[in-house]
Amino acid sequence: MDYLGFIGDVDLRERLRDSIQYVFTLYEYSKSSDFHKLYTEETYRVIILYVVSAIEAVLLYFYKERGEKIENIEYKFVQELSPQYEHNQRKGLPVVIAVQERVNKKEHQLGLRELVTFFKDKKLIREATADGILDMNEVRNTFHFNKQREKKCDLDLVEKALNLLKHTIENAPKALMQKSKT
Repeated sequence: MDYLGFIGDVDLRERLRDSIQYVFTLYEYSKSSDFHKLYTEETYRVIILYVVSAIEAVLLYFYKERGEKIENIEYKFVQELSPQYEHNQRKGLPVVIAVQERVNKKEHQLGLRELVTFFKDKKLIREATADGILDMNEVRNTFHFNKQREKKCDLDLVEKALNLLKHTIENAPKALMQKSKT
């Protein structure tokens, strides 16, 4: 059975399949006694980077397939009022009037946290799953060299990430078919 068969976009499905295969190859290799300990934690970070990116791709795919929309509020036609108007808590700052408009966020503006929260609010992702994905996303974000690496990246964390990926792939087809509960 094709575990990614629910993804109709053939190119995405192949990229995900190749990436997941790479992750499992890295995972098996990292457990080998030949693997230099110096590289182990960094390899675990790479695995988590790929796993979280794969989860994000699956969530974005079913966001698009379901025709979901996340809105953003934009302020247009902003006009500054004369200086005689001031806010009692922000004296000296300009007061403006504007037209407030709700617009759909573009796909490239959506991040993992936003997608996870959106689907959790619609009761399509359980809170525990959402928390797990967001925790792994925090580890993924430690790839930024200027960010503190407070969380140790070890085999247990990698196995948690792999279980989250498995859970996401197994449950995504059901979620695609389900109606929102909000």
